[in-house]
Amino acid sequence: MRVPRLWALARKTPLGRLLENIDYLRAERILPAGLLKFARRWQPDLIFSVADDLHAMIGYRLARQLTIPYVVDFQDLFAYSNFNSKKQRPYRLLKALLLTRYRKLQSEADAVFHTSKGMREWFGTSARGDVLYPIGATDINGRQTEHAPPVDRLTLVYAGNCYGPYGAMMRKLAQLLIGHSHLSLAVYSMGVDWPAGDIARFTRAGIYHGFVPFHQLEQKLIRADAFLVAMSFRPEDRTFVETSFTTKWLDYAACARPILVWAPAYSTAARFARETGAGLLVDDPAPAAVVGAAEALMLDPNRWNAAANAAAQASADDLNSERLHALLRSTLCALIDPSRDPRTKACPNDQSL
Repeated sequence: MRVPRLWALARKTPLGRLLENIDYLRAERILPAGLLKFARRWQPDLIFSVADDLHAMIGYRLARQLTIPYVVDFQDLFAYSNFNSKKQRPYRLLKALLLTRYRKLQSEADAVFHTSKGMREWFGTSARGDVLYPIGATDINGRQTEHAPPVDRLTLVYAGNCYGPYGAMMRKLAQLLIGHSHLSLAVYSMGVDWPAGDIARFTRAGIYHGFVPFHQLEQKLIRADAFLVAMSFRPEDRTFVETSFTTKWLDYAACARPILVWAPAYSTAARFARETGAGLLVDDPAPAAVVGAAEALMLDPNRWNAAANAAAQASADDLNSERLHALLRSTLCALIDPSRDPRTKACPNDQSL
């Protein structure tokens, strides 16, 4: 969304958070004329939006103005997030309004998706819509092979956020594993908030690898021994981890390797691990608990194979990208053409879906 130049410049000043919150307040009334003009010329079949604190409401207004279906996908409850930059965080007094908007979108959208069962349950008994896990990028299904636990050294691969609570968790684990005789950690992350000295030390030790383009990261995932999924244990992040879903799980599971889930018992990651067996839960915030779980797994080939097979099964079932895409596609096509029989008739612009 294009904003006036002076407004954009002012956002880079100490007034940035105030201006961001003003935009959140204005979201229900914002519908840029240029956007409406472009949409009328383009003639979309529907408007699809990921629920956030600004653009989702604009998308909702645009869909109603054009009298076309509106679809919303709840991937995060951003008002509860402590992971956004300070400038983007809503003021405490504004959170109640933003949460009311989420419920409005959930109630009035023509179709709704949720990134997890926990997200759908957050809306209560009136919740509607399907669970649509994020679609993974790894395309290696069918290439899984038998893989016994390593005899001498196990490397846990973590690819994801490494700042805020996750940065603290990975830093503590790295400190515990640096120089370990038979366990190591490999961290791939676009950003990290560790002190410069730690970044240098963990880079030299082969623990921190920074950002790696996905086509290169995919090759490292294929060769990994095992994976680590993490969710915050901080009490202030509870609602967020009860509703969000860690997206790297989809790429991990396709590799058919054991996945350690370092997360509180109430998190969506823990819940998914319990329901599918696709992850071995470590619900203790102490990094020593992760080390103990990895050591035990390394010594138990039967458990290792069961964990790897469960991950592969989850990739073929709940997290299967073709199944998820089919769910998304059939829902959108039914809105575009309610008379469509998905078995015999293609919906308009079918190739674009």
